[in-house]
Amino acid sequence: MDDPFVAIGVALLIVVLYLMRRLDGFQRILVVATLMLICAASNVQSLVTFSFYPRYLAIGGLIAWALFGPGRRIRRGDPWAGLFVTGLWATAGLAMLSSAWSITPLHTLQQAVALSLLAALAHVLLWRRWVDPAAVAGDLRVVYLVLSISLLVSLGYGLAGGASATSFNDRFQGLYANPNMLSIICALTIPLGWALYRQSRKRAQLLGIVPAAIALPITESRTALVAVLVGALWVVLRHGIGPLARLAAAVVGGVGLAYVFNLLPRIVGSPVAQSFSARFTDPDNGDFSNGRTQTWQATVELWQSRPTFGFGYASGSQLFTQTREDGFFNVGVNLVHNSYLQWLLELGIGGVVPLLLLLLAAIRAVLLAPVGALNSGLVWLIVTGLLIQVTESTMFGMGQPYPYVFWLAVAGALVRTRSGRHSSGVPVSVYTTRAGGRPGPPDSADRRRQPAGVRPAARGERMSVPR
Repeated sequence: MDDPFVAIGVALLIVVLYLMRRLDGFQRILVVATLMLICAASNVQSLVTFSFYPRYLAIGGLIAWALFGPGRRIRRGDPWAGLFVTGLWATAGLAMLSSAWSITPLHTLQQAVALSLLAALAHVLLWRRWVDPAAVAGDLRVVYLVLSISLLVSLGYGLAGGASATSFNDRFQGLYANPNMLSIICALTIPLGWALYRQSRKRAQLLGIVPAAIALPITESRTALVAVLVGALWVVLRHGIGPLARLAAAVVGGVGLAYVFNLLPRIVGSPVAQSFSARFTDPDNGDFSNGRTQTWQATVELWQSRPTFGFGYASGSQLFTQTREDGFFNVGVNLVHNSYLQWLLELGIGGVVPLLLLLLAAIRAVLLAPVGALNSGLVWLIVTGLLIQVTESTMFGMGQPYPYVFWLAVAGALVRTRSGRHSSGVPVSVYTTRAGGRPGPPDSADRRRQPAGVRPAARGERMSVPR
């Protein structure tokens, strides 16, 4: 491994260790867990092997800390959060049961245990750790920092001429297992950074987006780029016609300035732009989907042979290997490259109901969650993730960062909007105070901000809030 890359890695590790001094116990374990998940998604075999068991132990440590650590308050039940957690537990339970009929029973059981850890983590976060909504941003900030550092290290590895920084077809993948894996991590990091910026209004939070914005185009991943852009556009639309008009004006103005200063031909004609545009215009062996449509057709045909409960959770890879050896289809992949079809293949019609519960919670957040503050980025991330899962099998691909970040973003959006107590991601206080913290009547500005049906409080009196 090259010396420049080693130097970058050591420097960033020192930064992480320094920042860990300012974190609580849960967040320190979260740093380790996120690092282990990233290592498991790496193209460096030694990192993959090293992180195999520690990643699950770290997730278990997070659950234990949330259950038995300090500040063990319990949140009152909420219907949508309950629906979401029920859906996660149902998927984990069905995955566990499927080991009885799976074509790879031991692998199914191991992956089902990992899925159960995700369900347990979301459960304790929603009912314990995230009783205080401020904890949502604090924990997501830790994940964002580690993801951003991993992308920066990947870029450094590429600049240093790392042998495995590019894939067999010359697409950039950094330290990740393949270009698509790197691209979906970029697609998570960008809206996560925006969420934390909108929450804190500190521009320094945007620095972590820079390596993701650089790495995403050079991975040449069409799905991730389109998903990020569509997610951003959705949030702009949720904000109303004004922000949409400003965005359109900015885009037109930027293109116009590039044309006036003769920068547009240079940008469009650059090797990176030409290579990326070819991904959208030049079909690979006559197929724009890179063989995905053929794989999806084979998946449907395989599912029809066992439609009720499928072939067993996480059995898709072994199933495709067997069918390819039998000459059933000749696509050299072991994934469906569609999370929804893969779930149907592995758990059949029986797995549809728990999946619909999870998607219902996610879609509710997309449609109804306020898009101010932290939610601005969380809604962006959820839309991006739902679209990525159309061409990537990542929704429950346990053992790597994506499913944890995506589903915890859904949980975070539910926290920010629970019971109507938050407006634009900011808690609405039912008390008013004078200077010095003494209770007193609201001023005129406070009256304008009061929800409908709330009468002003008399001196020293608690405000009346409709139930």
